[in-house]
Amino acid sequence: MTYDEAIAWLESLESLGIQPGLERITALLARLGNPQRDFPSVLVAGTNGKGSVAAFLASILREAGWVAGVYTSPHLVRFEERIRIGGDPLPAADLAALTRDVAGGVEAHRRGGGDPPTYFEATTALAFVHFSRRRVPIAVLEVGMGGRYDATNVVTPLACVITPVSLDHTRWLGRTVAEIAFQKAGILKPGVPAAVSRQEPAALEVIRGEAARVEAPLLETAECDVTRGGSFDPPRFSLRTLSGASYTDLAPSLRGDHQIENATLAVLVAESLRRHGFSGIDADAVARGLRTAVWPGRLELLPAPAGSHGPDLLLDGAHNPAGCAILAAYVSQYQARRPRRVLLFAAMKDKPAAEMLGILKPVVDEAIVTSLPVARGTLPADLLRLASAMGLLATGEADPGRALERASRRAGPGGLLVVSGSLYLVGDIMNRLGRR
Repeated sequence: MTYDEAIAWLESLESLGIQPGLERITALLARLGNPQRDFPSVLVAGTNGKGSVAAFLASILREAGWVAGVYTSPHLVRFEERIRIGGDPLPAADLAALTRDVAGGVEAHRRGGGDPPTYFEATTALAFVHFSRRRVPIAVLEVGMGGRYDATNVVTPLACVITPVSLDHTRWLGRTVAEIAFQKAGILKPGVPAAVSRQEPAALEVIRGEAARVEAPLLETAECDVTRGGSFDPPRFSLRTLSGASYTDLAPSLRGDHQIENATLAVLVAESLRRHGFSGIDADAVARGLRTAVWPGRLELLPAPAGSHGPDLLLDGAHNPAGCAILAAYVSQYQARRPRRVLLFAAMKDKPAAEMLGILKPVVDEAIVTSLPVARGTLPADLLRLASAMGLLATGEADPGRALERASRRAGPGGLLVVSGSLYLVGDIMNRLGRR
C-alpha cells in the first residue's frame, strides 16, 4: 500500500459518518492485538482547549526527558499531524504500512460479520498501533468528540483531563451543557485522577457527580492559586497547586488569557504523572515545557512579511460560540489599536454560524465569507445572508485563495486579518501560505 492509497482508504470510511459507540473500535483493536494496552496514557476531553492542554503536557514531558506520543484531531494540512512522537509527525512510509495492517484487521473483522470502523475509529487504531510499535513511554490522547462513547475511551489512563464544557456537537452529545458534560465525564475511571477546569455550574455538578459515582479523585483548577503577571501577550502567571508546589513567572507560548487555565490543567496532570514515576517533572521542566509548546492555528499571530505592505495574520480555529468568544476577547484586549480588522470566515453546516458571526462582529470592521474544502461546509451565499441580516459589512468569495487576497487588501498595512470559523479553513489557508 502506498501513501496515496492509505489516504484514499481512510477517506473512504468518511462516508460512514459519526457513529458513537465502543463496539467497533474494541473489536478492531482486538484483531490488532490490543495495542492500546502497551503504553500508559492520559485522556484529554472537553469542548475547547483540548489540543492546547495536550501540547502543553507533551512539551512538559519532553523537557523532563519523556518523549510522548500525541494523538489529536483534526489535522490542519496533512493527516500525519494527528499522530506525533516527540513533536515529529507520523512518517509517510509508516502511515502506509500502518494503514495496510489496520485495513487487514478491518477486512478480517468484516469477514467475521462485523461492522466496518468509522474514519475516526480507524485513525485511532492507527495511532495506537504506531505508539505500541515505537514503544512510547506514554501517550497523550485527545478525545475526538464527547468522551463516553469516543474511540479513545478504550484505554485505562493514568490521568484524565476535562477542559471547559460548552455547547457543541449537540446532535450527538445533547442539547444542554449538563447533557454534554455527562458525555465528557464518561472518560472518568475508578481511582484515576482527573484535572478539571473551571466550568459552568451545570457542567461542574454533573462532572462531580460522575466522579463521585466512579470514585475518581478530582483536581480542580479553581482550587489552585493563580496570580496573573501583568498584561503580557502571551500571558504570564504564577501558580500554587493543590499539592502545595509553587511555580513563578510561567510564560506559556500560546496566546490568550484562557491559556492560563489550559496550562494549569497541564501542570496538575504533570504532577500526577510524577507521582506515577515519571521523574524529572520539576519546576524547571514545567516552565520550559509551557514556554516551548507548539500548537499551530490557535490564536497564532503571523507578522506580515517584510516589505509586503500587507496585514498581520491571526489564525484561529474557533469553530463554536465558546471558541469565538475567546477569539473576540483576545482581539478586543490585544489587537484593538489596529487601523483595520478584517475577518475571513467559513463554517461547517452543523455549526451555529449566525451566533458565531454575531460574537465576532463587534471586534472586526468587515468580513469576507468563503467556502471550506469539504462537502459539509456552509455555502458562502448562506453565510453572506447571515452576516447582512445582523448588519455586518460582508462580501462573499467562494474561492478561499481569492478570498484571502481580497481580505488582505481590505485589512491593509498594519491591519489584522483574522482567519476563523473552522479548522478546515485555517488549514486551507496555512497550506496556501506554504506553512506545512
